[in-house]
Amino acid sequence: MRRWVRILTAAMALLLSGLTGGCLMRHSPEALPTAEPEASAVSAEDFVPMILTGTAAAIPEATEIEPTPIPSETPVPTAVPTLSAAQWRDWDVIPGSVSPKMKELYAAGIEAGNDPDRFSKVGDSNTVSPAFFACFDFSETYDLGPYTSLAATVERFRWSWSRLSRAAENGKTALDLDMYHWYDDDICWPYESATTCEYRLWQPSIAIIALGTNDVFMKVSDFDQHLRSLVEKSIDRFMIVPILVTKADELDADGAFNQAIAQVALDYELPLWNLWRAMNPLPNHGLREDGVHPTVNATSACDFSGGDLDTYGWTVRNLTGLQALDSVSDSLSQP
Repeated sequence: MRRWVRILTAAMALLLSGLTGGCLMRHSPEALPTAEPEASAVSAEDFVPMILTGTAAAIPEATEIEPTPIPSETPVPTAVPTLSAAQWRDWDVIPGSVSPKMKELYAAGIEAGNDPDRFSKVGDSNTVSPAFFACFDFSETYDLGPYTSLAATVERFRWSWSRLSRAAENGKTALDLDMYHWYDDDICWPYESATTCEYRLWQPSIAIIALGTNDVFMKVSDFDQHLRSLVEKSIDRFMIVPILVTKADELDADGAFNQAIAQVALDYELPLWNLWRAMNPLPNHGLREDGVHPTVNATSACDFSGGDLDTYGWTVRNLTGLQALDSVSDSLSQP
């Protein structure tokens, strides 16, 4: 009798074990769905705390460079630069003709809905500043002087000049503009970068990307990586033609960041506005005592009729920027 009790007890134990295992398998929770960030966002593992150590590289002693006069009129586009990235100091201030690749991109972007009469600004404090371009939206605050041929371009891009870009903010780096946006409102979508938010909202055909000043506390390779990412998103996702800009300061002792910018321009066949060369002949390179922000005539940053072009960084920045946009947009429109 005891033998049969032991056998029945063992059988019941095996049966209960099988039922319990089956229930666990049937009721094991499925993985919760996760929101998939859009391609422009940096993944969670990319959020590595960045600790800045040391001090910025000393500003090198000024080297004697032949002054580059501001063109008296918008230059006729020439061949795409053949100089190497290491020769960036000798690149023209105003970009010449754009590559066939950029013309095809521009046309495809227009067909997809990009506005041929809009551009966006991507950058830091020198880009978000109202001293940069905003004057051209208000006729009483600028004087083209002898540069009257630029009037049509001023009118063409009306309201892009003073637009407060979602992709421009004080102290920002290429990394900042390549990762999730920092806005508290609902205008930019979750998991969207500030740059892609700006592109989605404004739908420009051209983007002026001016970065590098705040990036000098990072590795050049990190800056290069994120600048390329911004360029690729501009081109591949939004079919926008980027205009890259060299930085006017010399916070990095060897010019490595401007060389990186020039190399990206070469690799992607992009127009480059050589702001460094335009501002270098000015007193203190056209920069204030901080060596970062341009000097300005408090009356107007866009008076091209007098001697401000020989003195103030903002005046030179606004004129050469207008000339660069005029040259590139005209070249893009040509067959």
